[in-house]
Amino acid sequence: MNLFQIAGNQDLTSYLSSMENCPNCSTMLENHFVYCPGCGQTTDLPRFKIRHILDEFFQAIFSVDRGILFLIRNLATQPGVTARAYVLEKKRKKYVNPFSFLLLVLGLNLSVNVLIKPYTARFSTKKDTIQHVTPTVPKDVLPYIERRRQATFFIEENINIIGLAAIPLFAFIFWLCFRRSDINYAEHLVAQVFFSSFFSLFTILLTLLLGLALKHYLPFLNRTLLLFQLLYLSIAYFQFLHYQKPVDYVKTSAATLLALISWVALSGSVVFLYIRFGR
Repeated sequence: MNLFQIAGNQDLTSYLSSMENCPNCSTMLENHFVYCPGCGQTTDLPRFKIRHILDEFFQAIFSVDRGILFLIRNLATQPGVTARAYVLEKKRKKYVNPFSFLLLVLGLNLSVNVLIKPYTARFSTKKDTIQHVTPTVPKDVLPYIERRRQATFFIEENINIIGLAAIPLFAFIFWLCFRRSDINYAEHLVAQVFFSSFFSLFTILLTLLLGLALKHYLPFLNRTLLLFQLLYLSIAYFQFLHYQKPVDYVKTSAATLLALISWVALSGSVVFLYIRFGR
């Protein structure tokens, strides 16, 4: 209905006064609109009540077509297919935003690290004197051991920042290895956000299992995580690139191994330089 038709049937001023603005983006809304044409927000928004909060919470977690558990299930069973659907096939409404999910999982990972202390459990407190921990070590070596311990505490307390820092490097390595696939760096980056989110979730579960039930195996945490990451990313990228031949697993495994070696070399070099030359 255009304005000329409206003017012929009713007072234009009355019609305009009956319209409302979208509270989210201020777009003019007609009475029959169910969703805002500007931002897509529903026009029927009652005041918050406890039941509304519970409805939104359970929908966000348990929704069969878009909830967090739906995303987790898909990242566990078909990670590459999930990332491909979101990134390349543009099915953006089907899944929870991967960046929001990643930040949520990294926050949980940090909390679990503070609880379990998987890397610093051998130190009773952060303020222990290094002489008490290693009483037989020569004095000229003590500063290096102390800086190593400080680096270990830093890693444990900032595991979420370290996890975020690894994502751009992994995306670059995979983009470099598969640049003929016509998938750009940004698309690899979003795919890595999906894969890193699930890897962080697996890290949380494994850390809790080893820290609470199998403490004797806690020193094997990092090696287990590296092995899992190698297998998971190899499978995920096989699916993401839509490969069909089993021999292509060699390509994705080699790219994953290169990414892991690059990250270990880079992060290890930073720690080594701090231990060797830090103050």
